[in-house]
Amino acid sequence: MQLFFNATSPYARKARVAVLEKGLAGRVTFVETDPWASPAELVALNPLSKVPTLVTDSGAVVTESDGIIQVLDMLGGHPYLLPPDGPARMELLVRSGLCQGLIDASFIAVIERRRPAAGQWDDWVMRQRTAVIRGLAHIATSFVLPPARFDLGDIALACALGYLDYRHPDLPWRQQYPALAAWQDIADQRPSMIATSPN
Repeated sequence: MQLFFNATSPYARKARVAVLEKGLAGRVTFVETDPWASPAELVALNPLSKVPTLVTDSGAVVTESDGIIQVLDMLGGHPYLLPPDGPARMELLVRSGLCQGLIDASFIAVIERRRPAAGQWDDWVMRQRTAVIRGLAHIATSFVLPPARFDLGDIALACALGYLDYRHPDLPWRQQYPALAAWQDIADQRPSMIATSPN
């Protein structure tokens, strides 16, 4: 299999972490690319020119991080990153969805700031950052985060918080939510997180 990624993408990092957590590194070739340059090899597989993009052994092309992680989980092997069904799966999807939104808002704010200054929409950036702040408050007060667990929801959270550290260092989330910061410090020591760090 091939996984197309960019080292600074939080979306691709989720998929890369999942590959490593599933013990599938020996079956996946990581192909680093610049999706903004619309490279022909990537566009031929994914016309959206987005990462991550997974090419399976059968030649199927899977896009979007959560879809890729579901495919990786279907390949079997422990640990499973998604419960098969029932309340546990619902609880995971609640966590994963909110953390994906946290990544989205953080990413959108970064991309907006890359536009020419005259074309930047400050209110749009503020809306995204406000969403991040509200999301963090909800996670800090509502999520149960056992340190031994590292499923799809936890991967999404770890990649979201890692992206905040990387791209939004001025956001004092660690000072505001020390328990969440302590959880992230533990997650950051996982081999999968160390190997995929953008720093």
